[in-house]
Amino acid sequence: MPPFGGRASALARFGDGARRDVAWRARRRERAPARGARAARGRAGREGEGARAARAGASLGARAARAGAMTRAASADALSWTGGGALQSSMLGAAIVDFGIQLVGWAAASALRTEKFYDILGSVAFATTAALTLGTSAMMPRQKLASALAMAWTARLGIFLGARAHRDGGDSRFDGVKDKPGVFAVYWFLQGVWVWVTSLPVYLLNGSPGQSPDLNAVDWTLAAFWAFGFVFEVVADVQKFVFKSDKSNKGKYIKHGLWSLSRHPNYFGEICMWFGVAGIACNGLATSNPGRAAGAFASPLFVTYLLTKMSGIPILERMADERWGKDEGYQSYKRTTPVLVPKLPGM
Repeated sequence: MPPFGGRASALARFGDGARRDVAWRARRRERAPARGARAARGRAGREGEGARAARAGASLGARAARAGAMTRAASADALSWTGGGALQSSMLGAAIVDFGIQLVGWAAASALRTEKFYDILGSVAFATTAALTLGTSAMMPRQKLASALAMAWTARLGIFLGARAHRDGGDSRFDGVKDKPGVFAVYWFLQGVWVWVTSLPVYLLNGSPGQSPDLNAVDWTLAAFWAFGFVFEVVADVQKFVFKSDKSNKGKYIKHGLWSLSRHPNYFGEICMWFGVAGIACNGLATSNPGRAAGAFASPLFVTYLLTKMSGIPILERMADERWGKDEGYQSYKRTTPVLVPKLPGM
């Protein structure tokens, strides 16, 4: 073995290892840019995903905001007819008072088995709700006018119906009903509906502070139309009351005065009055809230339907046909006299 042969071998092995280490490090340096590029692409990808998530979140937020805005707009549109605090307070308060009166009236009437104050409490409900909604309003001239017209009508109606009930000793509509509390309750509930829907123009007007503040020629024209209807109804009711109070007319039908122009002139006058009140409400609300202005006409349309198709004319016409259907004079009167809208005198 040559001298130092073992060491040379070791040194040779060390040199080979060093060369391999240098080569490995060189290859590592060569690969480093590629690894950096891959890492950069990974970071960019993650950042892109984050950006896409952020954009998706923003899009969802925007859609939610638009949906919320649409919901608020829809709510505002709905409240433009029914609402706002003032109108909701007016209409809800009137309903509570109205149906509260009917409930108390039904309880007392059922206990006493009487109908004598049914019509009177209907009039009380009209007047009370009109006064209540006016008292909580801005007290503008048009609100005062419409409320005064409604209260004048109901005061007159209450006095007349009370006098008629006292004269007749009862109301045949309630025969066989007043001793059945459940059925009797339906009559009182329907009266509450009648009061509330008929008075709707007053509630809408009194619950709407944003309206035309001053009265104008249209309002006074409509008030004159209301007065025409009021006088027509009063005269017709008085004529019939006097006629039926005369015992010599028992079993006869009235056909003179306004009753020679229409078979139901009192109902014609009542319909005219509520069209007048609705017109006043519409005139005040048409600019600020067309929806409420149109809604006011639910009252006269309801009154017209009620009197001509349900509880008024159909019942009275049927009763008259049963009583005088074979009377030639009545048949002639029926052929020549309009059922509702009066004919001109002399025709």
